[in-house]
Amino acid sequence: MVDKKKSRLLLLTIITVGFFYRFALMTMHGYPPGADIGLHASVINSILAPETSFFYNYYHMSGGLSATNPGFHIFASFLISMTGAPNYLVQATIAALFSTLVILGAFMLVRLVWGEFVGFAVAGLMVFSASDLLMLSWGGYPNIVALALMPLLFYLFLQPAKLVQKNYLIATALLVAALFLVHLFSALVFLAIVGLAQIVSLGFSKSTGLTFKKTVYWLIPLFVGVVMVLPYLFNIVPVYFGSEGAITGNVSVMKQAVVETRVVSAQILGLAIIPAILFLVFSKKQLGKFFTLPSVLFACAIVVPLIASQSYLVGFFLDYERFVYFLALPVMVCIGLIITIAATSIANRVGKIQPRLAHTKVKQFLTVIILGVCLFTPLFTLPHIGLVRSDYFQLMTPAKYEAIQWVWANTPKEAVFVADAEFGWWLSGFAKRPTLSAVNPQFLILQREFEPAQIASNLLETNYLVDNGLLQIKQAGSFVNSSTQDIYAVMDNSMVKPLVFSLNETQISLLYRNNNGPNEMKLSAQTVTNTQVVNKGEATSFIISRENLNFKVQQEITIFRGVRFVEVAFVFESQTVNFDWLRIPFQARGFPIQYANSIAIVDNTLHMINQIVLPQNQLGSDVMLQENLEFYELVCNLGGQSKVRFSFFVGLCPFSVESDNPSVGVYEDLIVDNAKTYLDRVADLPLSCFDYQRAIAEWNIDYVVLRDTKEVSRFLNDPLFEVVFKNSEVTIFRTTI
Repeated sequence: MVDKKKSRLLLLTIITVGFFYRFALMTMHGYPPGADIGLHASVINSILAPETSFFYNYYHMSGGLSATNPGFHIFASFLISMTGAPNYLVQATIAALFSTLVILGAFMLVRLVWGEFVGFAVAGLMVFSASDLLMLSWGGYPNIVALALMPLLFYLFLQPAKLVQKNYLIATALLVAALFLVHLFSALVFLAIVGLAQIVSLGFSKSTGLTFKKTVYWLIPLFVGVVMVLPYLFNIVPVYFGSEGAITGNVSVMKQAVVETRVVSAQILGLAIIPAILFLVFSKKQLGKFFTLPSVLFACAIVVPLIASQSYLVGFFLDYERFVYFLALPVMVCIGLIITIAATSIANRVGKIQPRLAHTKVKQFLTVIILGVCLFTPLFTLPHIGLVRSDYFQLMTPAKYEAIQWVWANTPKEAVFVADAEFGWWLSGFAKRPTLSAVNPQFLILQREFEPAQIASNLLETNYLVDNGLLQIKQAGSFVNSSTQDIYAVMDNSMVKPLVFSLNETQISLLYRNNNGPNEMKLSAQTVTNTQVVNKGEATSFIISRENLNFKVQQEITIFRGVRFVEVAFVFESQTVNFDWLRIPFQARGFPIQYANSIAIVDNTLHMINQIVLPQNQLGSDVMLQENLEFYELVCNLGGQSKVRFSFFVGLCPFSVESDNPSVGVYEDLIVDNAKTYLDRVADLPLSCFDYQRAIAEWNIDYVVLRDTKEVSRFLNDPLFEVVFKNSEVTIFRTTI
């Protein structure tokens, strides 16, 4: 009886420490860390709206179809309605509670299979599990709830004889149903683990003891649980796996972003195989056979997520890194087994040397020591690391929340906002306003979210953008202090867009002569009279017109459909001025080669040639290249004319060479080939154009919210925007279109 009381007290202590550690990390700054809490809030508010629908979010990405599983949000909505507590506090409390239940579920499961001593060791490890605490930091609350339900289900499934009892059957079916409502993909992973474990266990039925009759005991609660949520599944599964979902959808940018940024490293895959094998070894040591029901189940709990993390190979595009979170429980159990087996083995040796020492106390002491040492490894997050991680993911501050409260109190409910990804989620969730958030493609669930996310991203970064699938041009606008036109290359196998060429009026200088003699002026010193984007069908041009009392300057950048070079042109016109020289600084990585009336900057690291082709001018006389410490510079001879047009073509071309150190002649051949084919159409891709004024009108954008102070000046000087709120961290502009 005393031992039971001590065990219960120890378990209660572990659980209490686990809960308050988690709750403290989430509330020490006043607001929980992470951006996802804002998305959860928008789902909760949509559920609490008068016209409730589990498949519609009134605020996220300006409102529309929602695929976020509502289980967590239904529970949170109920508590918010009952208590009136702040939305973010309720979410944080629920997440901390269920994260703590992961500890309890792990203890119950391990105690059932390997005994109470190992259970306590695993529970102690789970308190500081880096994986679980990381999810709390970025706001993966539904994932946490799902991971809390899974060990409880494993606990029930490892007692198949009890599943025929009415209470066990009902409890198991309810947990299965809840798992599907909370997180569909976690439920599918769970089904795959159970299914694979059944197949393997039936294949080794003499060793595992699993018969077809016992298999039915597993299938009944699964079937009943799925039937309970069947109406929901009939609606949600087509969304995820149909034309609307990003998993099997046709937005190539989203697929590429997922594969490029979210694939699990081969090192993790290789290391994770070790615990799967060790479970079989531990089973052999304990029971004399490799294959038992628990060893198979735990091994499958590792194998299935590892296989799922490679699902892009068969055309399924998910956030593969999240499959790693399923490994936390089996890996912690494996470490707990290693620690307790090592401690027991050492205690046995000590007992032989010093028989008077109590074996149990030695074993417990050694377990605590080894466990304490393990907690300083990267698999665990002790408080000093937890505080740093919480700071890293901390998004909300009093100043930012002040902006959210201002929006909620002072703007129309139907007003449409644009904001960056993280703040946009908080804004849509806690200010209850339809918001276009500039979310990266790899974090989107539905294809319908891609366009508003792209619109938001473009609007926050640039005024105009044209893309032909090979090159992309961004024009920052004439209202910013340093108007720029940046040309990027669009890569087939990467989301990274290398910079090809950049025009910055604060750096471009013009040398000219008039009655007062020679003068030099930066282009940015002239007044912008007009900025326009001219679409000519097969080509689109950015045109910026500048003028002063003496002359006019027109800059043009023209991108052609399917062509991998763009034309850059300057047109100078005056009645009283003669134009002599134009100096255009630019940056590029690599070494220069001047050949075949071209200037090429060769980057052997990326295997790219940044090439400038001069069809109308002679390299060496009309145009010269100067190298400075920090940049290159084109020096262009304008010939002293009063009306002159200077142009060149620029593009970025990939190359492949057999040798690691090719000769200069190899590069010269590539330069000659490019100079012959720079205007050839190499792709049949459409020209897409972003115009910030048109986007604001088409998407009925009312407000733009900025946290990035670098972008404020672009909006501040534009008459289409008016500052309506500003504090130390947030500026809100109202559109005047």
